[in-house]
Amino acid sequence: MNVKNRKCIRKLSLKSLYANRRRNLIAIFAIALTTLLFTSMFTIVLSLNASYETYQFRQVGGYAHGTFKDVSPEQAERIAAHPKVKAAGIRKVIGITAEGVFAKVPAEISYMDANCTKWSYATPTTGRMPESGKEVAMDTAALQLLGVTPELGAEVTVSYSITDKDQTAFTVTDTFTLVGYWDYDELMPVHYINISRDYADDIEAQAVKTGLQPFRTDLNVMLASGTNIQGQMEQVDTDLGYTWDSYTDPNSVRIGVNWGYTSSQLESQLDPELMIAIAAFLLLVIFTGYLIIYNIFQISVAGDIRFYGLLKTIGTTPRQLKRIIRQQALLLCLIGIPAGLLLGYGIGAVLVPVVLHSIQLDTGITTISTSPVIFLGSMLFALLTVLLSCSKPGKMAAKVSPVEATKYTDVMQTKKKRRSIRGAKLHQMAFANLGRNKKKTVLVVVSLALSVTLFNALCAFVGGFSMEKYVSSMTCADFIVSTPDYFRYNPADEFITPEQIEEIAANTKASLSGTGYAVRKPAYLWMTENALRQDYAKYESAEQLDSHMSRLEHRGNMVMGDTRIEALDNSLFDKLQVFDGDISPMLEPDNNAIAIAVSLDDYGNLPNLEYYPKVGDTITVTYADDVKYIDSRTGELTEDTPEEYFQAKLYGARDVEYTVCALVELPNSMSYRYSGIGYDVVLSVDTAQRDSGGAAIPMLYLFDTADEVDEAEAEQYLSKLTAGEFSPLMYESKATARSEFAQFRQMFLLIGGILCAIIGLVGLLNFFNAMMTGILSRRREFAVLQAVGMTNRQLKTMLIYEGLFYAMSSVAAAFILSLAVGPLAGKMLGSMFWFFEYRFTILPVLLTIPVFLLLGWLIPCMMYDNAAKCSVVEQLRDAQ
Repeated sequence: MNVKNRKCIRKLSLKSLYANRRRNLIAIFAIALTTLLFTSMFTIVLSLNASYETYQFRQVGGYAHGTFKDVSPEQAERIAAHPKVKAAGIRKVIGITAEGVFAKVPAEISYMDANCTKWSYATPTTGRMPESGKEVAMDTAALQLLGVTPELGAEVTVSYSITDKDQTAFTVTDTFTLVGYWDYDELMPVHYINISRDYADDIEAQAVKTGLQPFRTDLNVMLASGTNIQGQMEQVDTDLGYTWDSYTDPNSVRIGVNWGYTSSQLESQLDPELMIAIAAFLLLVIFTGYLIIYNIFQISVAGDIRFYGLLKTIGTTPRQLKRIIRQQALLLCLIGIPAGLLLGYGIGAVLVPVVLHSIQLDTGITTISTSPVIFLGSMLFALLTVLLSCSKPGKMAAKVSPVEATKYTDVMQTKKKRRSIRGAKLHQMAFANLGRNKKKTVLVVVSLALSVTLFNALCAFVGGFSMEKYVSSMTCADFIVSTPDYFRYNPADEFITPEQIEEIAANTKASLSGTGYAVRKPAYLWMTENALRQDYAKYESAEQLDSHMSRLEHRGNMVMGDTRIEALDNSLFDKLQVFDGDISPMLEPDNNAIAIAVSLDDYGNLPNLEYYPKVGDTITVTYADDVKYIDSRTGELTEDTPEEYFQAKLYGARDVEYTVCALVELPNSMSYRYSGIGYDVVLSVDTAQRDSGGAAIPMLYLFDTADEVDEAEAEQYLSKLTAGEFSPLMYESKATARSEFAQFRQMFLLIGGILCAIIGLVGLLNFFNAMMTGILSRRREFAVLQAVGMTNRQLKTMLIYEGLFYAMSSVAAAFILSLAVGPLAGKMLGSMFWFFEYRFTILPVLLTIPVFLLLGWLIPCMMYDNAAKCSVVEQLRDAQ
C-alpha cells in the first residue's frame, strides 16, 4: 500500500524528531557549528577586505571607483549622464605647495564639488565647503603647520605654485578666510586645501594669460558596481565614442582606476594558482561541514533503522522515507542555521579588530562588514551542506528491507571470523570494533586528520616565509637617507647634500656605505627602433606609434630614446645583481664601461632578454646642455603647431660611446624608483662626472651596519635627525621592512590558527559522536558481555583502546596526508608568494600526538561513565 499523505509524513517526522531530543541537540549543534564556520569565515574575510580597502582608499586619497582624466565640460556632462555612472564629482587642481612646512607631505590647492569632497575624505566636520571668493577649507594639521588656530573666520595665508599638467606658471601668495576644517588623516598622501570655484576660475584666467592651457579637470565617478572597474570605464568611453589610450588626441578621455579596490587588484593579479587556492579553500570548508553533519545523520539513521523498517512494513515508500529524513534535517536547520549565523557573525566581529591590531592596521579603519553576502552565502552554503549530508543516509534508510532492519547491528563486514584458543584480548576486540563500520571509522579519522594536516600545512606555510628574501626586496641596505622629493619620486635640482652625508657618516658606524647619484643633464641613448617601439606600444596605438617614430631622430636602424643614468660610488657595486657579464671594468680608472639595468621577475628570471643590448655591444649616449621642441617645418615652435611636427632640438650636444660590460638588476630602493621610456643604465661616478660635465648630483646615501647594536644606534640617530615637519631629510630602514614582514606573518598565523581550531572542533565533535553513538547503539552487546563475565573496568578499557586507535589512526593519516599534500601545496604557494621557500616539516603532527592520546583516553571514560549508570538487567531490557 502506498501512503501519499504528506500530512502524515510531516507528523511522523515531527514525532520521530521529538522522540530523540538528545540526539537532535547534537545535530543542531553540528549544523550551528557548520553555519558558524561559514559565517565567521565570510565575516572575517569581507570585514578584513572592507578594512583593507578603507586603508588603501586613505592612502590613495579617496574612494571613488575611478577617474576620467582631463575632461572638457561637454565630456564631463555626457559621461555623468551615462547609465553605468551612478554619481560623478568634479575636481580641478590649480596648484601645489611642496616646500617649507609642506616639504614632507605636500598640499594640493583645488576646487572640489560636494561629491568629490565626500569621496576624498575632505568634508568639513566643522563649518562648510568654500562657496565663493577667497574662502578655504583644509585639515587641522595643515592649519597647524601654517600656524593658524582652527577657528571659523580665521585668516589663512598660503603660498603655492600655479601648476597646469607638466607646466608651472608662477607663485601666488593669498590670504583666505577659513570656512571649514576637518581632522587630518595621517594616511592621506597630501593635504587638501579646498577653494571656491570662483577663485579657481580667477586663477585659471590669470594662468591662461601667461600662456598656459586651461587647467585640467578630472571627473571622479562611482559606478553601478565595484567589480571590473576598468572594463566599465572603457565601456563608457566606447559608448560615447571616446578612446582612452592617447595623451594628445582631443577625442581621448583617459581613465584611472582606483587601485584601492580589491577587485581591481585581483583582476590584474588573478592567475590559475590563485584561483585553485581559493577553490581548494572553499572545498575544504564545505567538506569540513559535510563530515560533521553527514556523520551525525548517518549515525542517526543507523540508530533508527529498525523504526524505518517498521514504517516500510506498513507501506511507507522509499521516497517518503527520504522525505522524512530531509524534513527532519530542514526542521533542525530552522534552529541551527540562525544560531550559527548570529554566533558566527559575533565571533567574526570580535576577531576582525584583533587581526587588524596584530598587523597594526586598526587605527580608525576597522570596518565590520554588514554585507548581505555574509548571511545569504553562509545560509546557502550551510543548507547545501546539510542537504548533501542527509542525502546518503536517506538512501540507506530507503534501501533497507524490513527483515534487514530488524537484524541491523551496525556491522558492515562479513568476513568469517577465526576461532582463537587464547581468548579475546581487549585491544583486539577494540580494533575489531573499529572495523564493524569502516565508513564511520574513516569519517572520524579523516575529520580528525584534516585539522592536523591543515595545522601542519599552516606551520609549513608560515615557516616557509623568508624574511631575508622579503627584506632584501623591500630595501637593499640597512638605511637609505635622502629628501622627501626622492622618496616621493619627484624630480629635483637637489636631493641630499654632501654636507648632510658627511654629518650622517660622522654620527653612525657603517660597515659599508656609499652614494647614488642622479645625472641632471639631458641625455639620450641610441637604441634599436624595435626596442623603443616596445616601450611606446604600452601607451600608443599602432598609428600613433608610427607617427611618433617618424618624428624621432634616426641613425641607420638606431633611434634616439630617453634614458635614466644613475652613477654609483665604487662601494655600491656590490649591491648590484649581475645577470650577465662582469662589472669589474666599471671599477677601473678612466673607463668607458656601462651596465644596463634590467627588470628581473620575483624569481630572478629575465622575461624579455631580446629587448636589451648584448654584453660587449657598443652603445652611444648623447649628452646635451639644453633641449627644446620646435616645429620641424619652420624650425620654430608656435602655439598652433600640430603634434606630428614636434621635433626635439639639442643644444651643446656631444656623443659618448660606451661598451656594455654587464646586464644587472639595480635594486629599486637605490634607483630613481620610477621607470619610463628607454633604458636605465649605471655608470661609475667618476665616468658620469667626466662625461656629463659634472652634472651628477648626490641622490641618496645608504649604509649597512656591522651588528644590531650599531643598527639600533643609527636608527635612533636618524629618527631624531628626520623628526619634525621642517626636517629636510627622510629615511627608510630594514627594521621597518622586518616589522612589515612580522605583521604579514602574524596575520596568517592568527587567521590560519582560527580556521585550524574550528576544523579541529569539528573533528572532536565527530569523535565524540562516534564514541557516544557507538556506546548507545551497543548497549545490548555490552550488557551481554557483562552478563558472561566482563567487568566494568575491562569494558571501559576496551573503549579506551578504541579511542586510542582512533587517535593514533588520525595521526598516521595526518602524517600520510602531509607527505602527499605538502610538496604540492609548497609548489603552488611558491608560485603565489615569491618570498616563500617550502621546507617539509612533520613536527606539528608529532606535537599533536600527546593531545590526541589524552583525548582518546578522556572522551571514552566520560562517555562510558555516563552510560553505565544502569544495571545489566535494565540495559538488556532497554535494548530490546
